[in-house]
Amino acid sequence: MQIEKPKNQNYCATIVEIKIIKPLENCDNVVATLLFGYQAIVTKDTKVGDIGVLFTTETQLSDNFCYHNNLYRHGERNANQTEKGYLEDNRRIRAIRFRGHTSNCLFMPLKSLSFLSSNISELKVGDEFDTLNGVEICKKYEVYRKQQNQAKGSQKRTHSRVDPKHIPEHISSSNFFKYGDVFSPEDDVVVTQKLHGTSVRVGNIPVERKLSLWERFLAKCGVGVQLTQFDYIYGSRKVIKDINNPFHKHFYSYDLWSDVGMRDFKDKLPENYVVYAEILGYTKDGGVIQKGYTYCIPMRESKVYVYRIAVVNAEGVSVDLSWDQLKDFCTQRGFSYVPEIWRGKVKDMDAMQWVDKRLFDTYRNCLSLGEDQNLVDEGVCIRRDGIIPTILKAKSPKFYEHETSLLDKGEIDLESSQTLE
Repeated sequence: MQIEKPKNQNYCATIVEIKIIKPLENCDNVVATLLFGYQAIVTKDTKVGDIGVLFTTETQLSDNFCYHNNLYRHGERNANQTEKGYLEDNRRIRAIRFRGHTSNCLFMPLKSLSFLSSNISELKVGDEFDTLNGVEICKKYEVYRKQQNQAKGSQKRTHSRVDPKHIPEHISSSNFFKYGDVFSPEDDVVVTQKLHGTSVRVGNIPVERKLSLWERFLAKCGVGVQLTQFDYIYGSRKVIKDINNPFHKHFYSYDLWSDVGMRDFKDKLPENYVVYAEILGYTKDGGVIQKGYTYCIPMRESKVYVYRIAVVNAEGVSVDLSWDQLKDFCTQRGFSYVPEIWRGKVKDMDAMQWVDKRLFDTYRNCLSLGEDQNLVDEGVCIRRDGIIPTILKAKSPKFYEHETSLLDKGEIDLESSQTLE
């Protein structure tokens, strides 16, 4: 059985064992099981000890998988055309409610993979994959939008003067309920609120200098010429936005990330420092950054909250400030940082106490601004300091339903939109 490391751990298939069965009120033919903080609704003949494959919400299954397992709602697309599943043609797993009960993942029996190989018994609990034997099983579901705001007649971006190693993307934060065993019980951790906006990174980093003709001549002759200079560079989670490049990409009618980065961080960072933060509120033209989550910020205004600071040397090696150093750094320079919820030993922590809730009273004052009182916070981040911190996220099950409802309407997440062509 050929198993490759998945491209995205948060939207891959995982081999799991059923540990818990929960009866569901008003449901005679189905029960529930809890897996990594998700709840799957399964047939009543599912038993503790059963082995199967788990797919999380907003994962897109492959056509092959859906066809062979008769998962399509339109039966003509299934191997057995007389059977009908519940997935639409886009093959997306949605967070839904079934007779009032949450379902935010899909559990399938191990035999669902048998169309790929007769050796599925080789798979073991904990295996993760998005392809098996070179065949795609699943991937992250994305809504595609054509790229906007590019100059007419120009399909190519100009040469970048920025080396991405000097302003690296933020580290991936996986599911605490799935990967929490990377922490030991005695580890000291800090829990912070996972604010729901859009990520920005800002660095005072070395970039290529524009050389004069004379300097280019000297460089060709082997004479030492200063090739770089420090400048402020801005980016979203995935896209570097060099404001000196007229073709840089952005989603809105103006570049939100560079605009906010210049406003809040320009001339305030030491050389080689990179700040990672969350932008909340509105764009200058009144567009809400995340629908339903304005955090009481006035219309056409935004606020920024730092969650990570790294020092990146010339070779691209990063060393992070600790959480307490980050707070001191932000306080000295007038930056805000994400709210701290709790700190202590992992053994004394119960992450479930912070999900499916609004964590701050400020939300109560936002209801008059049109925010949905049923919306909950996205969740929390659990951080263990190190040269590079380990950061896991405990997301709210109810928040998954909010994400699903937006995708149902075709509304694209701001950060996802930054990578779409």
